[in-house]
Amino acid sequence: MKKTLIFIGLLLLVMTEMSSAAVSFKASVNRNPLRQGEQFQVSFVLENAQGSNFKAPTFKGFSVLRGPSQSSSMSNYNGRMSQSLTYSYILRADNPGNFSIGTASVKANGRTYRTQSLRIKVEKGSAASNKQGRNQNSQDRQAQNNKSLEKQAHDMIKERLFLKTYLSKKNVYIGEPLVVTYKYYLHPEIVNQTGGDRTGDPVFNGFWTHDLDLGRIEYKNETLNKVGYKVAVLKKSVLVPQQSGKLKIDPMVLDCSVKLRVSGQQQQRRRRSMFDDFFDRGNYRNFAYKATSPKLTVNVKPLPEPAPASFDGAVGDLSMKAWTDKRKTKTNEPITLKVEISGKGNLRLIEPLDILFPPDFEAYDPKVTDNVSINAGGISGKITFEYLLIPRNAGNFKIDPVEFSYFDPKAKEYKTIVSESLNVEVEQGDGTSSAQSITGVSKEQVKYIGKDVRFIKKATSSLSKNNVPFFGSFSFIGLMLTPIIMLLILIAYKKKSDKTRGNQTLLRTKKATKVARKRLATAKKLMPDNDDKFYEELGNGLWGYLSDKLSIPYSELTKESASNAMLAANAEQGITDKCMETIDKCEFARFAPSSDSSSREKVYNDAVTVITDLEAVLK
Repeated sequence: MKKTLIFIGLLLLVMTEMSSAAVSFKASVNRNPLRQGEQFQVSFVLENAQGSNFKAPTFKGFSVLRGPSQSSSMSNYNGRMSQSLTYSYILRADNPGNFSIGTASVKANGRTYRTQSLRIKVEKGSAASNKQGRNQNSQDRQAQNNKSLEKQAHDMIKERLFLKTYLSKKNVYIGEPLVVTYKYYLHPEIVNQTGGDRTGDPVFNGFWTHDLDLGRIEYKNETLNKVGYKVAVLKKSVLVPQQSGKLKIDPMVLDCSVKLRVSGQQQQRRRRSMFDDFFDRGNYRNFAYKATSPKLTVNVKPLPEPAPASFDGAVGDLSMKAWTDKRKTKTNEPITLKVEISGKGNLRLIEPLDILFPPDFEAYDPKVTDNVSINAGGISGKITFEYLLIPRNAGNFKIDPVEFSYFDPKAKEYKTIVSESLNVEVEQGDGTSSAQSITGVSKEQVKYIGKDVRFIKKATSSLSKNNVPFFGSFSFIGLMLTPIIMLLILIAYKKKSDKTRGNQTLLRTKKATKVARKRLATAKKLMPDNDDKFYEELGNGLWGYLSDKLSIPYSELTKESASNAMLAANAEQGITDKCMETIDKCEFARFAPSSDSSSREKVYNDAVTVITDLEAVLK
């Protein structure tokens, strides 16, 4: 039965993947052909994917008046979600003739998509279009102002949102570990930043690399050049150089979208900052920004020559010891030689040592036990090699001292550690296992077999012939009916699933209260000591509840649409006003934090009251 359910689940997964919407990227114009001097719009639409690194074609033969303008939309039809991202430009046809707009490209889901080229026909302008052309000077000035505004926004964002790269060491030897850290700095004036798509993750050529687990990314306050920032660590890796020379540390690239307030003439006279609080009723615009961390170089020095014969690449501050689990044994009874290397350095790259054992000992490949910790402080811990030895003859044997060499980067010299020689006394065993086989490579895995040859068992078992034919048996009929039964179950499940997906709005409405209460519970846990996260979770809970309960897509949900929908559902004006007031408090408190715990508790109680009152009205 378990295998049957797994098979049905796999079939449903395949069917769901086959029904998912395909990604497309297309180009279009709002009119074609055109008159000379006429304006038109060209749009590049990416459907069913989140795009980044958009590259527009060269609009040769046309004047670019505005653009790119970016907009997105989402829709839900019969339970199937679709989304689109549009990049649009306003162009002007300056001269008559036949022109071509080349292909645009965008990255989505790890692939690069390109549009088709467009053929545009521009006819000789009429009197009306010539009149329109006389107005182009002012439009050109407007376009120039837009470019100037974008440059101003880019310069202001650059000072308030950026990446930095930090190295624990810039001069190291081959094999000497170092730590690289990428930090994200955000100025408090930027209150609405979205995106953060890491389009350029660094590749560390020439290094052995281990990425540290940072867990959930959290912001901390940090002062840089006497300016306070919110700072988050995006990536931290331990690097061990494998070659000498100038090795490059690749930059990290982060695509962001920052919403800035674009002031009008009256607002400009008030000398308001472009980073005014977004609760003001101003005109806002999204600006795309690509943050790139600086390129750094690590100077990797070669290890000095000559190196000791026992040196095999170990670098750091290390120690070594060797011992056997026993000094007295019998022939064919195993003993274990353990070699432990500990300290701080490139422990993960140390290979088993070459040890010369007496010819009367049968030695196996060592078992490696790794107890190494890799963190922001580097690589530390210990690594143990266990050599399994089987003495075949009796006598007193001597295992030569174990020699281990490593390079100490602090002392800038090689150091060699030599253990004491190990004496092993081997007595003659009972002789019953002079040539037995050994399974495994460690002492714990060796099994002693009492005799080399097992006697053949002479007793015979009673065997009988099965005269019942398989064809027509119950097993045969069951195997024949199983696929039919599974197919019927699959069809019934598919019908039920289609019916459920076709009524996603009802499901969201039913689950709205449960989801909201879960967010409120999370917010209550954050109430004592995390102001920002508390208000963020509380506000998202209210917005999510209204979106699900009122059946309004989240992307189209505004205070005005939510208020109208609540009033249309017979909610009282007082409840609607209290709901909007509570949301405003959450949004304002996120960017104007207060340490007053009583105010947080009051806002939380107001949110619970709002959901309770709305639940009684919005059935």
